Amino acid sequence: MIFGMSTACLFPKVYIEDAIGVIARMGVTHIEIFFSCLAEYKTDFVRELKKRADDHGVCVNSVHAFSLQFEPQLFSAHERARREALDTYTQVLEAAAMLGAGSYVFHGPANVKRSRKLALNFEYVAEKTQPLIELAKSHNVKLSWENVHWCWYCTPDFPKMLLEQLDDDSLWFTFDLKQAVQSGFAPADYLAGMHGHLSNVHICDVKYDNGAGYEPVLPFHGGVDFAEFRSALKKEGYDGAIMLEVYGSNYKDYRELLDNFKLVERFFGGAHLTADS
Repeated sequence: MIFGMSTACLFPKVYIEDAIGVIARMGVTHIEIFFSCLAEYKTDFVRELKKRADDHGVCVNSVHAFSLQFEPQLFSAHERARREALDTYTQVLEAAAMLGAGSYVFHGPANVKRSRKLALNFEYVAEKTQPLIELAKSHNVKLSWENVHWCWYCTPDFPKMLLEQLDDDSLWFTFDLKQAVQSGFAPADYLAGMHGHLSNVHICDVKYDNGAGYEPVLPFHGGVDFAEFRSALKKEGYDGAIMLEVYGSNYKDYRELLDNFKLVERFFGGAHLTADS
């Protein structure tokens, strides 16, 4: 199993090119690059990211685009908008390939009209998804669709419904723990839905407040039953990447962030710990 940290943990305080060094100095050797703007997909910028990662001995396992900038338009019936989005998508794949990242974490379209029940035409979704999978494969990158409570993939049955319509089974999935909790479904149900296609895991905890709703917090600081979640991962036979992905407001300093990373690493790496360990 690979343990790493997303540069999103340092957003927006630290630019990603500097986040690589900050994370590396913590002793973390695997990262997920979370792009934040279109300029960060450009070749010269990505080349600098690659140099910094290599200089620090850091492996980039996955990349994550700023999805709302273009990913919804990849499914647009407006051909000009779709072609423009496809150009940006290709740039991200090229960045992933240059960085040696094996996975592209994908949100896809947002569920904007929340007042109406989401009803997807999975034949249409598959028609637009298949070329994205093929393009990713041509860059030696897995397209890894992430469960997100405010996007199309907001229920555990999404993978089954989509895979049934695709030409092959080359689509992969990223499991996000906080998003699963925020969706109102059990994390284990999402994992079961991804069976055999899970390529990446994002770890964060969540606590619930009647006034504020769901609030992301550091792992073992909220209401997630991590022992139960670990058992669900084991049941699925997962031994891939586990990425700590929390918010910059969730910790007071890098020491607290690193201590939490080590706790996650030890807990999922074999040693049984509790939140008070």
